[in-house]
Amino acid sequence: MNKIFFGAALLCLLNVSANAKPITYQEEMYALGAVSGQGLACKSSKYHQFELLARAIVIGKAPNAAVQEDGLRQYGAGKASAFMEMEETQFAGCAEILQRFDKQPIFKSVLYSDGRLKLPDGTLIKPRQPYDASKLYVKDRDAFIKMDTMYKNSVAEMQKTMQNAPKVPLKDARYESYSKQFSK
Repeated sequence: MNKIFFGAALLCLLNVSANAKPITYQEEMYALGAVSGQGLACKSSKYHQFELLARAIVIGKAPNAAVQEDGLRQYGAGKASAFMEMEETQFAGCAEILQRFDKQPIFKSVLYSDGRLKLPDGTLIKPRQPYDASKLYVKDRDAFIKMDTMYKNSVAEMQKTMQNAPKVPLKDARYESYSKQFSK
């Protein structure tokens, strides 16, 4: 799955499509979030730079505020999903992920102060309205700890819910009518 996220994100960021069906904005944002989640899980030194550039993509590619809000949700879902998968596999494969993460073309992008983003292929992504790009993302040194805590809390909540759930007797409705024949 790790390779899928990186492959999808690279296609999204480079807009490479050789007769392939283009992915939707929501799919692109989910894939972008998934790559971010892997970078966070593996504690990449370039994670915060990725977040800054990824958020510029989320904002710049959205045609309106409602789509942008949905894109941010998709981005967050992809990020959380990838982080949880890494946590569940005890962060297996982080060495390879870090090598790939740190060499992504997105890091060759240029973010201008008004929110425009120039991708490595020369594509210019312009936001609907100019904004102060320096306020786009605030570096959070505790991002890993917060995500890890959120994951552990959700696992504990799920286990608690499962313990308190009512026990439902299992019956196989397909054979219930036959049970009378054999109970005599």
